[in-house]
Amino acid sequence: MKLVLLVLGLSLLNPAFAEEDPSPKEPRTLGNTAVMHVYFYAPKSLEVTFVDTYLFKDESACKDAIPKALQIATVYASEGDLVSASCVGMTPPAIITAPPKTPPPSGATEL
Repeated sequence: MKLVLLVLGLSLLNPAFAEEDPSPKEPRTLGNTAVMHVYFYAPKSLEVTFVDTYLFKDESACKDAIPKALQIATVYASEGDLVSASCVGMTPPAIITAPPKTPPPSGATEL
């Protein structure tokens, strides 16, 4: 009887110790097209001590939020640290996503 309970207990614990997916997936951006990076850095060495990242729906909303983000981040900066922020668009230009079709150069062979 004890052996049956032990086997049953071990079979119930098995899923708890299952391996996680070895290849984690990229985080989804869910329609966000801009990212704000808030940098905390030492003024003398200009060494970045911390970076915080926030997602935005568009670049204009991101740029509009920079003054408020700096105001909030300055309160949490370590003594003497400086704070700066920048917005970066995550949507690549059309020329990169859909490059124009160009004919192959003369003398090129197709594999």
